[in-house]
Amino acid sequence: KFFSSLYFCLSDNLLKERLLRIMAWNNPANMLPEGMVSTNPFGNYTVVDAASKEILHLVDPHWYQYPPMNPLWYGMLGFVIFCAGVLSVLGNAIVVWVFMNTKSLRSPANLLVVNLAVSDFFMMCIEFPPMLVNFYYHTWSFSAMFCQVYGFFGSL
Repeated sequence: KFFSSLYFCLSDNLLKERLLRIMAWNNPANMLPEGMVSTNPFGNYTVVDAASKEILHLVDPHWYQYPPMNPLWYGMLGFVIFCAGVLSVLGNAIVVWVFMNTKSLRSPANLLVVNLAVSDFFMMCIEFPPMLVNFYYHTWSFSAMFCQVYGFFGSL
């Protein structure tokens, strides 16, 4: 309230602009991506605020206690997940390819390793592209049904 009363008292436009930036930084509602409206029934700002109303029934009440993430984290985590996903897909594809082309490696013990590589390959092919999309939009950007399918394949 101090800043808003100070805003009306100032005559300098540059100072008003700086004050508006300070007021925007202190408002947690501005942590949401542009155009998003909070769907939180509890009134506080949480990580669930950017979730669409369609998927709120899937969100456990536990998540309403955490404040929203800084938008910088979405970019950093998206980059890390992208690197890990690409390395995982390529690395597991190489393991399967080497196993299929080298007859001396075809032992029961190595079959377990290849089984794990195939499983991890498909897991990363299915799971990491939607995760990158979610990091870009700062929230789950797919339907409620796809959320359940995504969780199902992630738990296999």
